[in-house]
Amino acid sequence: MSTLVVLGYPSESEAKSAYEKILDLGQDLIVSLQSVAVVARRSGGKYDVVTPGSKVGTGAVWGLFWGVLFGLLFFVPLVGAALGAGIGALTGLVVKHGVDRDFQDRVRDLLSTDDSAAVFMVVDGMTTDKFVQALRPFGGDVLQTSLSFKDEEELRHSLFHE
Repeated sequence: MSTLVVLGYPSESEAKSAYEKILDLGQDLIVSLQSVAVVARRSGGKYDVVTPGSKVGTGAVWGLFWGVLFGLLFFVPLVGAALGAGIGALTGLVVKHGVDRDFQDRVRDLLSTDDSAAVFMVVDGMTTDKFVQALRPFGGDVLQTSLSFKDEEELRHSLFHE
């Protein structure tokens, strides 16, 4: 089973620092990352993916996953992914498989001020005590939602085949 974890920070620089530490923890096998991204809120309520450096889980499927998820969470139009009814179906799948209205609202609350940012991760597992200890200096607010293996596979299959 995978888990979608969101760590919210008051500034983009803090989120980027935490992101770099998370990548290190992935290399040290403290967290098993499928994909990770940083989203920052800009003035005027716009959002950007600002993931620095090397990325985990890059590719068309993860790109579309993050696009659908961020579009759903932040009401961002999916430019370049104008798949009509397919996007509507994917959005429905994301909601059905662990990203409910309450989670959406909590993520938007985390990113309610300009320059705030969040690290989004899809993880297979982690050594929780070591992960928490390593990230404690960065602070932040934690949100998570579970994606069952079946839900994750159905979502990936839909993303890849729509």
